[in-house]
Amino acid sequence: MKPFARLFVHAALATALLSATPFASAAQRRFFDQRADSVQNRILKRWVGAKVNGLPLWLDFFGDTMLVVSDNASQHPVDYALTPRALTVYGGTGLTHMLYHAFHRLHTETEAFFPESPFVLRYRFSLDKLLVEVDQITITMTEQNPLARPIEASWIADLSDGTQMELFLSRSGTALHRIRPGGSRVFGLWKRAARNIEFDWTPDSLEASDSTLIWTGFFDAPGQKILLDSIGPGTSVTIFRRIIR
Repeated sequence: MKPFARLFVHAALATALLSATPFASAAQRRFFDQRADSVQNRILKRWVGAKVNGLPLWLDFFGDTMLVVSDNASQHPVDYALTPRALTVYGGTGLTHMLYHAFHRLHTETEAFFPESPFVLRYRFSLDKLLVEVDQITITMTEQNPLARPIEASWIADLSDGTQMELFLSRSGTALHRIRPGGSRVFGLWKRAARNIEFDWTPDSLEASDSTLIWTGFFDAPGQKILLDSIGPGTSVTIFRRIIR
């Protein structure tokens, strides 16, 4: 091939490669974005496993917030970042200690690194299980039905008059509600049977429950909402949203 022709071919090839590069990069970005969305959608559930000491550990994902529940007692709402292989959890000393000892029975010299550091877990999916790993120690986690999510928490609803009502459910079966801002607290009891929830706000001074002080509704597990049929005269369905933090 003559030198001029060879130069022309090389220039044409270089132009083709340069022009193709942006399209390849865009395609790669779309691929990784779709993969990240797929992972995000798959992990947005409630997962339960056993720590190395045999006690339970829950990782409960709510959009951009994760609730870490240890031993069904301590709860840590935290920020997290997700890549296709790593889950980075941002929290304080208490959370990082708890997560570290979920995977390690014994104290080691490496504990000095984590008081204010994010905690990084490697993870992968195997069939319908979530496997999380630290220092080659793996916890296998199983997806729980959304109804398994406890409702002992704070909830809030927007009312038609522009105010808000806060609702708190405790583990002991007691409850309270108040109007925000400035409302006084009203105490009562609550009980749940699967999706159905009942509140009894009858004061202790009354011997029998007043039907007007009984609220009934149900727990919308996928949407993480409590829907109450009526909370007073002239009200319709009131929707309470979970307050994560």
